[in-house]
Amino acid sequence: MKYKIRRREDGKVAIFDENGNMITKEWYDDVSLEGLVRGESEYYIAVKNGKYAIFDENGNMITKEWFRNIYADGLVRGQSKYYLAYKNWEWAIFDVNGNRITEWFKRIYPYGLVAGQSNLYIAMKDAGRCYKEAIFDINGNRLTDWFNWISSYGLVDGRNNIYIAQEENGKYAFFDRNGNRISVWLDKIDFLLAGFFRGESDYFAAIKDGKWAIFDKDGKMITKEWFDYILLSGLVKGQSPYYIAEKDGKKAIFNKDGRISEWFDDVNEEYGLVRGQSNLYIASKDGRYAIFDVDGNQITKWFDWIEARDLVKGRSDYYIACNGDKCAVYYKDGQKVSDDFSRDYVGYTCEITFNENLGVVEIKDDKRVRSIDFNLVVGESEYYKTRKGGKWAIFDGNGNQISDLFDYIYSSALFKGESEYYVACNEDTCAVYHKDGKKVSDDFSLNIRQIREITFNDRLGIAEIFDKSGDVIYSVEFNPVIRRKEEFLDYTKLLNI
Repeated sequence: MKYKIRRREDGKVAIFDENGNMITKEWYDDVSLEGLVRGESEYYIAVKNGKYAIFDENGNMITKEWFRNIYADGLVRGQSKYYLAYKNWEWAIFDVNGNRITEWFKRIYPYGLVAGQSNLYIAMKDAGRCYKEAIFDINGNRLTDWFNWISSYGLVDGRNNIYIAQEENGKYAFFDRNGNRISVWLDKIDFLLAGFFRGESDYFAAIKDGKWAIFDKDGKMITKEWFDYILLSGLVKGQSPYYIAEKDGKKAIFNKDGRISEWFDDVNEEYGLVRGQSNLYIASKDGRYAIFDVDGNQITKWFDWIEARDLVKGRSDYYIACNGDKCAVYYKDGQKVSDDFSRDYVGYTCEITFNENLGVVEIKDDKRVRSIDFNLVVGESEYYKTRKGGKWAIFDGNGNQISDLFDYIYSSALFKGESEYYVACNEDTCAVYHKDGKKVSDDFSLNIRQIREITFNDRLGIAEIFDKSGDVIYSVEFNPVIRRKEEFLDYTKLLNI
């Protein structure tokens, strides 16, 4: 059954079912969306003359009186058979029968018992100069000392058997269910930024005497020492088993067993290994940059600047690197695959996109889009593409030039062994060519900046050209080159000759 709230002209509201029957026994100042209307439970909260009460779907009043406030958490939201009510500036927990099961406190948090997570709750009392908090069980037994603050994470919300408490001096520590302190006193615990307390992992960062360490959900310190700083990406955020720590102005990558990299001036934490995107990372030393793998192997030379976010994110096999004013495209094994181009092309705010189907990298800033051709590296391909006199040509494995010179050649399907054909262009005029250099289609116009991929159906003689959104923007017919009688017969069958 579905329910909705209707409002009269005088501002009063009531709940009606899907058949138009009024469920509430009278019109109220307000009723809650939580509970019955949202399908969370059979209960709802009604407001009348500034007071609150809980009713069931038959209009029966569940609370034994009207209160100054009632939390929807618990009974109304369908989490448990308990609810929190406020009266005379204090809070208490009640059951579904309207019976008060706790004493009155300055505050009670809606975690644990009320939220249906455990049979425990945290209550606050006025301790004169400040407020104090403690954990109680469902029978009203106090299980802990009175602290300045107690975390609902852990023991109270049912995640484990520990809790975190803060003393009056501002220090934090972990305690077990019996109240035994199981950690050193800490200056600060990272509650909000990342990790265990946001449900991202079983780890969190803590600070003591200005130094950082990582702890697990049971309060055990898993870093082998205290560091000047720990970046929260990686282990703490649940992205990978790795984290970056800083000590004496240097940074290194660690896992739970210890340091796995050398100390660098800086390690990029935005992309790659630490973020769980690949087994690569970018590091810098003495103002120069290089890429390393998880085993600490340096896979590139040192450069003045590297743009390799797609490579270390695992999205490309290529990167751009610069020394001085000259930049080039490189393959992941360090092989240079493009001509040099100006460092001015690649500012820090550029958007760089590698198209590995076409062998083109686009460099886009707020003023223009520049396209740089590069030579695709395709495993054990018997062909390769390179520049000659400012134009591109295809060569076979013996170094023989097998194509004319063109401004652009789109040949990844040929190089990968998926087709015997390629598209080549001079300016915007293009055609399909066979690997023996024979032109097999009429000319057509093509804007290279629109293209993401070109596929070939060698048997039917169709080349399909896809734009960046993955849609076919051109379908070009070409004449397949037939070299054997069997191929000719196959081809005539396809054409129904």
